[in-house]
Amino acid sequence: MKRRVTFVLTILLLFVSSVPAFAMSAMSDEQSTAIQAFIEDARRVSRTPGISVAVVVGDETHFFSAGVANRETDILANEDTLWRIGSSSKAFTSLGILYLEEQGLLSLGDSIAEHLPWLSFRYNGEAVDMQEVRLYHFMHHASGLSMIMNSDAGSIHDGVEAVIDAELSFYPGEGFAYANENTNILGLIIEIVSEQNYETFMIERILHPLGMTDTFANDESARATGRRAQGYVTQFIFFTMERETSNAVATTNMPTGFLVSSARDMARWMEVQLGLATDIPEIFHIIIPRSHVVGQNMAQSDGSYYAAGWNVSADQSFIEHGGTNWGFGTNVYLFPEEQIGITVLSNLAGAHGTQSRPAGNIKDILDGNLSQSYSMLWTFQHLDVTFTVTTVLGIVLAVLFLLLGLRRRKQNERLPLTKKRMVLIAFWAVMAVAMAVPMLLVSWLIFFIYSFLAMGIALALLFGSVAWFVASPRCTK
Repeated sequence: MKRRVTFVLTILLLFVSSVPAFAMSAMSDEQSTAIQAFIEDARRVSRTPGISVAVVVGDETHFFSAGVANRETDILANEDTLWRIGSSSKAFTSLGILYLEEQGLLSLGDSIAEHLPWLSFRYNGEAVDMQEVRLYHFMHHASGLSMIMNSDAGSIHDGVEAVIDAELSFYPGEGFAYANENTNILGLIIEIVSEQNYETFMIERILHPLGMTDTFANDESARATGRRAQGYVTQFIFFTMERETSNAVATTNMPTGFLVSSARDMARWMEVQLGLATDIPEIFHIIIPRSHVVGQNMAQSDGSYYAAGWNVSADQSFIEHGGTNWGFGTNVYLFPEEQIGITVLSNLAGAHGTQSRPAGNIKDILDGNLSQSYSMLWTFQHLDVTFTVTTVLGIVLAVLFLLLGLRRRKQNERLPLTKKRMVLIAFWAVMAVAMAVPMLLVSWLIFFIYSFLAMGIALALLFGSVAWFVASPRCTK
């Protein structure tokens, strides 16, 4: 009898010890309430119009939402609202490359010259041997390309053509530099190798086979559902406005930052990444783990490494990727050992947007720290305040010097244009140009901080008005 009891107890202990950790960490009502309270606080503090959150805890999936998808229509945000997911798109494109490799249609070790013989780079002013540039260099952001903003090119091919003869910041394979152009090149490789356009390939080979029927590689298709959220930016100390890129920019950069998805589909995506989805084609059971393997590049500043569209912590216990798009912000957090996944989707980008990775606060709640409050990303917040104040002061002083210059011109007697005055006029004129030109060159930054552009314009006007004041005839009375 004792032997039977001992045997049964042993079996029970073995069973309990074999139960995955996630089965013992289901979300409590208190945690659910705390998460809802937190995202409502985040929406209020950041002035974000709408937020949707998907949380996967083992075999449980939970959705939370706050605010609206569109301020004009007052449509509430929910788990079926569609959002641009920004750079979280990179993981999908990279998975497409791994899919083609598993099918034997390419290899990450392929030379880029094999697929794009017309592409060329330069390093230290000299042509790079493109035979030495491999596909994995682009997947792991080790190509040496630097971030630029493509114009309204219209196609992925046009966007890649824009980097022909680009000057690299380091020789391929000798560093790490995150750049959208890397993933756009992978997107073009997908089109060439699969002989399908990017949208068709993603739908037929990746999204639908994974059960993701609410994720789009075409912004117009997403809008046609009537559930696509409107993007917003907030600038000049909490002034929120609608702002999105054109459809041409979205099409050109689709592989790197313009996929559209819902919280419901992103929950499915996280289940796939965590190995919780069993009803998927066998090929994905092979390539999903490979997409989490760190690349052949250097560690980033935070000690993490870049895999295939994912940042992976040094101990591989934490995988994440965020995305900031025109008018949208996304965070995706994965904790494979704990079988936890968190995605936060919002329709605000800018100085006060939800860019301080609120998914981390939600993870704290799941860890038992129920009291969480939202804090904005102080860097953007304080920069926005500084730029806004400088803009106002610059405009006021510019008007003042302009009026003083006009007053001088009304005087009867005038002073000759001396050498000293000419030097001063030239100095302030150069200062005005020095402020105006950089604003034009980096105008793509306005989707992060509008007040930065405004400050540059205000200072250019100020320095120009000072030059005008100095050049104005003086009265000898």
